[in-house]
Amino acid sequence: MSVESDTRPVHVLGMTIESNRETTLWMAVLFVICVLLLAQEIHGVLQGHFFRPMLLRMNYWSIFYKIFEAIVAIYFFIFAFSFPKKSVKIASALMGADFSIYFLLSLFPISAALGHTVAMIGSAVRQIALIIFCVAIVEWFKSATRGSSTTDPEGSNP
Repeated sequence: MSVESDTRPVHVLGMTIESNRETTLWMAVLFVICVLLLAQEIHGVLQGHFFRPMLLRMNYWSIFYKIFEAIVAIYFFIFAFSFPKKSVKIASALMGADFSIYFLLSLFPISAALGHTVAMIGSAVRQIALIIFCVAIVEWFKSATRGSSTTDPEGSNP
């Protein structure tokens, strides 16, 4: 008995998607998340609210957040080496560098000016990486979809 993925074409809104439903759904969810994160970053820039590295405090949530930040940085670096597409590698490396810099700078006291500079640069890096991710997802959708014809698939005469 073999396990095969469901790769039958799916017809949605006059388009045919040449991929399985789970991959298509996850790519759509990832696209929405990337767009929302990008909108949040742009909103922060327009409002002048930058999130600078905060000094690590010795309480549960601060330690948990910093450990999570370090794990996310490691995973982005792993993704940078595992994806075949160069643009996704670059975006993953940018996000990994951003998370690791924030993690490392939170371990040392830094001045407010340096924190603000790091926050502005970090916001620009995240925006660039999120734009690259969004473009890569759109390119994937363009390669996985094609326009479907309005004729009957069984070839019957009207």
